[in-house]
Amino acid sequence: MGQFKHRGFLKIGLILAVAALFFLPLGISNPYVMYIINLILIYVLLSLGLDLIVGYTGQVSIGHGAFFGIGAYVAAILGKNLGFSLWINLPLSIAVTALIGFAIGFIGLKLIEEYLVMATLAFGTIIWLVFLNWTDLTGGPMGISGIPAPPTIKLGSFEFPFIQYHDYYPLLLIFVLLGILITRLIIHSGFGRACTAIREDELAAQAMGIPVFKTKVMMFTISAAFCGAAGALYAHFLHVVSPETFAFGMSVTILTMVMIGGQGSIAGSIIGASILTVSSEVLRETPELRMLIYGLLIVIMIMFFPKGIMGLFKISKKRLLQRNIQAKKAAVEKEGLSYEQ
Repeated sequence: MGQFKHRGFLKIGLILAVAALFFLPLGISNPYVMYIINLILIYVLLSLGLDLIVGYTGQVSIGHGAFFGIGAYVAAILGKNLGFSLWINLPLSIAVTALIGFAIGFIGLKLIEEYLVMATLAFGTIIWLVFLNWTDLTGGPMGISGIPAPPTIKLGSFEFPFIQYHDYYPLLLIFVLLGILITRLIIHSGFGRACTAIREDELAAQAMGIPVFKTKVMMFTISAAFCGAAGALYAHFLHVVSPETFAFGMSVTILTMVMIGGQGSIAGSIIGASILTVSSEVLRETPELRMLIYGLLIVIMIMFFPKGIMGLFKISKKRLLQRNIQAKKAAVEKEGLSYEQ
């Protein structure tokens, strides 16, 4: 009975915390701070998307910056050239990115893990060159500017325009919460458990009847779709896209977010995205140093903290639980009784 009450309090606390998030802008007057928070929300979507294949399926991609760019450019081209709104561009960006993700996954996932990394690296480089050189479509090195803001939301006499950074926050927060919900539904489904089985032992999963290749391609496609959604939101948030944003460094940044926060963890994606977004802004003037630091962080996390920050929390929680058990055991034995766990 106490366990059910505890879970009930946790759910109520979670609901109140989420509700409080919507009122966060009321306490922030600095537009730059609000800009950083909005970027964090976009990067959380990217981190969630990449973690679906890195953390839950055990595959590594360093080309997800390209999927991010595809989503952004699709939205930018449709918004600038055809005058389409975010509500049209967003699903189209997701569809196009998912389709390309399916094609890349279908080809790349037939390779062993080391060659998959090289294949996604090559894909990211090719897409970046397309952004850079297809001037008639992408604007070349200058990119595309003047991307329209999302249309004003009207509910009766109430109007909600998108003018300041504060105005975008509720929209981005809703999509992040939706992304978290979709991620939870996926990882707790039979499909998600199949992906986890593949991550743990691909041969054993295949022996259990799991269609390994099909499952990996499906998860890769969903992962790309997350990046497409983030790209569309990014384009309409900043009103400009350029090739330099989606170069190789972006893919490394997203992977670093997953590695630092902790693979296979929604909270880890949030933590990693927050840390890396803030550090990116701090190191904006020294991009070479930023990439060096990110590379070192990935090496350090792989060598010493393979489960990331959330992994450290889990280890600390496990040790604390063991200490409590030992303390209870010692107290019981002191009374001359036997201890049963």
